[in-house]
Amino acid sequence: MSRLKRLPFIYYEEALNGFTETRKTMNEIIQKKPETFNDEFNYVKYLAASEDPIAMDLLAYYYKTGISGLLKENYVKYINWELLSAARGNEFAIEKLQFLIGFAIDNIMSSGDYNTIVYKNDIDDYNSLYVLGKALCKTIVKRINCFPVDLMESKDEYLPYKKEYDINLRKNIEDAIPDTINYLKS
Repeated sequence: MSRLKRLPFIYYEEALNGFTETRKTMNEIIQKKPETFNDEFNYVKYLAASEDPIAMDLLAYYYKTGISGLLKENYVKYINWELLSAARGNEFAIEKLQFLIGFAIDNIMSSGDYNTIVYKNDIDDYNSLYVLGKALCKTIVKRINCFPVDLMESKDEYLPYKKEYDINLRKNIEDAIPDTINYLKS
């Protein structure tokens, strides 16, 4: 079942700069050559399906609200691409998800196994959010069977935010906590 590659972290500054540069290019295309948007967007999808965490984060950004006349809003794809990007170690994506996964990280940190987790994963004050966030997101995407190639190939349909999506996501996050603790202890 392990279709996830082990990748190092994409440090916050590198991820932010890559995201900003690519978003700027995409926004110029949207404004000046909207007829070429689909080709460029499909290329970003290809990069994301090829395990590029910055491309995954960019897809999440555009799916979050959509683009009038060019891309339908899709909340589910937004969350899935952001989780995938974070699971691949994109620190910028992990920070953006902090409001969703913060309670789970707090639970991991307050577990009786946290000292072991700190020792086995070289956690310090700076990297705790990133190490725990990456492991948690990795566990979540495995639990929901969310893989880049499958997500790239899925149909782009209009799926605006619904409360039930967050309820399901919260349940998946809660259910992932024990598995994440066990993973980090091993």
